[in-house]
Amino acid sequence: MLRLPFISAIARRGVRQRLAAPIRERLTRWQAQMQRDRRPHTGEPLTLARLVALDLETTGARMDRDRLLCIGAIAVRARTVRLDESLERFVRQDQSSSVANILIHQIGGQQQLGGEDPAGALVDCLEFLGSSVVVAYRAEFDATILRREFAQVLGTRLPNRFVDLAILLPSLFPSTSNDTLEDWLGYFGLGLAARHQALADAYANALLLLIVLERASRLGLKTTDDLVRMEKAQRWLGLRR
Repeated sequence: MLRLPFISAIARRGVRQRLAAPIRERLTRWQAQMQRDRRPHTGEPLTLARLVALDLETTGARMDRDRLLCIGAIAVRARTVRLDESLERFVRQDQSSSVANILIHQIGGQQQLGGEDPAGALVDCLEFLGSSVVVAYRAEFDATILRREFAQVLGTRLPNRFVDLAILLPSLFPSTSNDTLEDWLGYFGLGLAARHQALADAYANALLLLIVLERASRLGLKTTDDLVRMEKAQRWLGLRR
């Protein structure tokens, strides 16, 4: 069914009006900060930029209906992973996910039912992301889930640009046959004890991002816009694995 843009805008406004007053106030401050933080069209220098490595845990792989369980994010600022600048939020559920799903991400039923208020967790995420470029592996999934959640829970749009490590890595290291996040971590000798947890996987993405930034600088990429344009070009060429 065709939905006109203004209908979606009216629906988002209705969602915002039903939010608790403290959440609405935080959204207003976030919107004002985003207006002040607008970057020039050339983007930030990669040597100085703040990017955010992100990973989500969900109840399944369906972007249109599976629920958000956990958000993990770590800042990469000035080509340094900032462990002191991270975010982990477990989102409260009305019902826990299946046992098979729990075995993957290790977020138990009680933890799901006792998680944080969804609106509060999502505003925390918005504030943490700021205006940074967001980096993830198979980023389309993360971006789609977050955009859906922000629209349905907060009545707002997610303005951040996303870049996909699953596209950037094969284009920067074309002689490899790596196909998964585990493949790339093994290829670079990045053995991590924890996996399939949002913050742990965000950390893995952050480490891979450092490698991407080093190789990109050797190829003459200088700004975040250069990185975004390169990812878009590789996506258009169908070079994602």
